[in-house]
Amino acid sequence: MVEDLGPGHHGERVLVARHRVKGDARGRVILKALPLPAVTSELKLARKRLEEEVRLASYLRHPNIGRVYGMHKVQGALYVITESVTGCSLNTLVEVALTHERYFPESFMLYVGTQMAGALAHAHACRSERGEPLNIVHRAIDPVRIRVTLAGEVKLMDFGLASARLPGQRSTRRPGARGDVYWASPEALLGQPEDARSDLFTLGMVLVEFATGRHLLSAPDMLLEGLWALVPEAERERLGSAIARVQDDWDGVDPEETILRAATFTPADVDAATQRLSEPTRAVFRKLLHREPAERYPSALALQEALSSVLRERGGYSAKNAADEIQAAMRRAGEARADEEDGAQSAFCVDAITTEPSPP
Repeated sequence: MVEDLGPGHHGERVLVARHRVKGDARGRVILKALPLPAVTSELKLARKRLEEEVRLASYLRHPNIGRVYGMHKVQGALYVITESVTGCSLNTLVEVALTHERYFPESFMLYVGTQMAGALAHAHACRSERGEPLNIVHRAIDPVRIRVTLAGEVKLMDFGLASARLPGQRSTRRPGARGDVYWASPEALLGQPEDARSDLFTLGMVLVEFATGRHLLSAPDMLLEGLWALVPEAERERLGSAIARVQDDWDGVDPEETILRAATFTPADVDAATQRLSEPTRAVFRKLLHREPAERYPSALALQEALSSVLRERGGYSAKNAADEIQAAMRRAGEARADEEDGAQSAFCVDAITTEPSPP
């Protein structure tokens, strides 16, 4: 074990580990570990969720989706092994861009979006062995869960909070809790049903921030009073209930500004957030970032085709282009930051971290 990443979605411990082959450490993986036996109700629920995650992952076989290798028992622990993707998360790349006030090229963003739309098209279309739709919705897309390797490959990580309909079960996953409130769709924030189009909206927000530094559901120039003033009187009670529900479901976070923005943003706000992008790209986001799901792209495949079309008109973009851009950005950010992101600072220490239960 080389690094403890803290608690996971369901109370498990998340660890970085390296394989040992005849005493040599080779390759990195992520472990989600639980102590055995599962003696408390919390541990029993966590085990059930991890088992569901592994089962769901068995259907997700796509080059742009991080792999889950399986579940194992060893030394008093139950653990799930998942792929560790070296390189940079979009979150890191945004931080680099903000630090140097130099955003990544629009074509890079379109390339990432095309790859992610393809990954979502695969996940959303997954069916059981009997051909029944699994209705997978990721529900937790954010800049941390999208990674770009140093070779320019793009990966969507972690379906641990996804909703799905697995064979033999009516539904999978908790209906309320999911990823960061800041990266939730309007329908998730307002207590309305989510579907595949919710993932598309969230992906759109991530891409806009990556290319421009602007977040659609953030209104830094407005006070809460100004946001409430945009809400019709008849809607205020409903929004108050939505705020209280999200505070409960998302572990006490303060979602007021984000929910008010989700309920009041307009097409003009989308135009303002995308103003530094080309007109063909802005047209894609005008359709993608509608508050009403019915007005968005009907599927991830349709979004992929739209993004690919714009990218072709711009002359295309390859994994090598992405790799070159990342290398240039890392040079600008400094050698120390590049080493940190690539994991070089996590020195291998034999058994420095265990899978034993953490003390209360």
